[in-house]
Amino acid sequence: MAKTSTLTASELSALACPYCGRQVSAATDWVQAAVSAWGCCAIRVTRGDETAGALALAPGDRPDEARVKMLWVRPESSGYGLGRQLVQAAAAELLRHRMKVLVASGSRSSLTCTAPPVDFLLEVGFTRRPDQRLYRLDLRQAVLGRTHLGVFGRLVRSLAAGPQPGVVPGRIAS
Repeated sequence: MAKTSTLTASELSALACPYCGRQVSAATDWVQAAVSAWGCCAIRVTRGDETAGALALAPGDRPDEARVKMLWVRPESSGYGLGRQLVQAAAAELLRHRMKVLVASGSRSSLTCTAPPVDFLLEVGFTRRPDQRLYRLDLRQAVLGRTHLGVFGRLVRSLAAGPQPGVVPGRIAS
């Protein structure tokens, strides 16, 4: 079973992307900014005792925004939903720190750990308008919209909205 956990700067610096070999120094400015803001700089997913994937985070351009700096899942662990699990764990952690949006660069051609595949980003809930260069993920939707609690939350919100105009509660329309 896969488990997620947060990473410190030194733990992140010990990991290398299995595709490009990229390692991030613990002294990197964005790593230090993330640790200062949130107490961690990445999320790790493990299978057994081995790190199967990682998602590194940095503060974004706005105070309520975080940015994906690196995202990878080992080739032998690909296809098991671990990338989605990383994004959801990152969203939950960032929500604890009152962040609202996660942004990421995406690529259709030259795939790297710094620019995940666009199709993956779209599949896990990121969106991008034509006038934007980064893909955006509403963190509340990432966490609540994909669980049974999200269904419950949508039900509660629909009930709180009150009856629809022209609809009489408890009566079947004829």
